Order: sequence, then structure tokens, then C-alpha cells
Amino acid sequence: MSKPKILCLHGFGESAELFKIRSRNFRAIVGDCAELVYLDGPIDIGSLHMTAGDLEEAEVESEFTNLAWWWMRRGESFEARGLGKTLDFIGKVLNEQGPFDGIMGFSQGACLAIVITLLLQGSGAGGPLSLGDVDHPQIKFLMLAGAFQLEVPEYSYLYADKINVPSLHITGTYDTVVEPERSQLVQGFFESPEVFEFVGGHFIPQSPKCAKVMRAFLAKFVPGIEPDKPKAVDAGSAAAATAAVPSDNAAEPISSTA
Repeated sequence: MSKPKILCLHGFGESAELFKIRSRNFRAIVGDCAELVYLDGPIDIGSLHMTAGDLEEAEVESEFTNLAWWWMRRGESFEARGLGKTLDFIGKVLNEQGPFDGIMGFSQGACLAIVITLLLQGSGAGGPLSLGDVDHPQIKFLMLAGAFQLEVPEYSYLYADKINVPSLHITGTYDTVVEPERSQLVQGFFESPEVFEFVGGHFIPQSPKCAKVMRAFLAKFVPGIEPDKPKAVDAGSAAAATAAVPSDNAAEPISSTA
């Protein structure tokens, strides 16, 4: 029996490698029970400011590429530049590396995860957004952190249909990048959303409390994950370090914008 596949989508100004660090709690829970596919966004947005201390604490090299799924242009009109390129890329990934059981997305990646799910369920058929010629079943579950709507009036039609896919929404009460109200709006797109709200900002908590919620949610879809039993990890690994984080207010060194 093949393992479930989970597509992992990073936030604006990040990369697959950085998102692996940001989602280390999630990776520790999944362990070897599922295949995680971390993608790099196809839009290179150039250098963003990050201090040497940030990089050292994040345990990544000082040279890396800042990537995105689209540029949001705000002026006389709203425009998501590069979104078409991204959807073509995602369509190819779904055909060549799928099928995927679930999607884990953060910030802009969470927004993209919702768009993918809506397109796969046939919402807005015939509209300007498309994954192309894709042969892929509907996504079985979504895990979203710092999610928001694709805020382009031209694409509002996409959200007309409710999403009948199980979802877990992780939201920081002090998120100043994606305000809680924007994430709450997204929760209303789903038939039966599960919500984990924590005291903190724009990051995925690395706390035991958040891990327990994620584990209980994932156990419904990934065989081998037990709801109330943390997976054993090797001492000294990134996953083991996660267990030492005492609260949801733990500092998250990697900053990101929506």
C-alpha cells in the first residue's frame, strides 16, 4: 500500500527549504507515514531583507532564493502577476507527481491551496483561472496556516461554492501580516472547518499544543498517525528540538509577508 502524499506550499518570499524549517512540527508528526512534497514557487522575487541572526537561528545558508506563487499588484486595479504561470506549474505537478491526498499551505501557499481545491472540485468552470488539462481527484484534506482569500475582484467568482473538504485552519491572534479577520473569512468558505487559534503572529506554532491538534486532524487521513501519541524522533534532530518548545508564543525566526 502506497503512502499518502501531501503537497507542501510555502509563503511569499520563502522557498521549499525554508518551509521545511517552518513546518518542522508538522514533519515530526507525519514522520514516515506519508510522502511530503515541498515545492518551490516559480516566481523569483529577488532579495528580501533577513538579518544574519535570523539566518543563523533558522539554520539555513546565507545565500538562498526568495520565491513566490505570484506578485500582488495594488494600484488602480488588483492584479496577481504570475498566477497563471503558477497554476500551469501546479497542473503539471498534479499530473506527474500526484495524486495528492492533502495540501499543507502557509500564508500565500495556503491561499493557493484553496484555489487548487476549488478548481479541482469544478468551481468557476469556464472562468479565467484554470489548472489546464489535469486528471486528478479532489483533495481529501487541507491544513492551512495564515490563510487568506485571493483578493482580486476578477477572481471572486471562484469562491461562490462551498468547499466540502475537511480542513484545519491555524490562526495567530496577533498576526499583523494576515489579520485574523481575513483568515476567519476564509474559514467561512468551508462546510465544516476545524480551527486552532493561538496567541501569536504570522507563523506556524512549534508547541506541543499545536502538535496535538495537528496530530488529531492528520490521524483521520494518514494511516499510522495516532491522535494522542507523539512519534519518536532521534535526539538532536530538528523534530526533537520541537518538543522542547514550551508554548505557542515561541519566537519564529523566519519572517514572511502574505
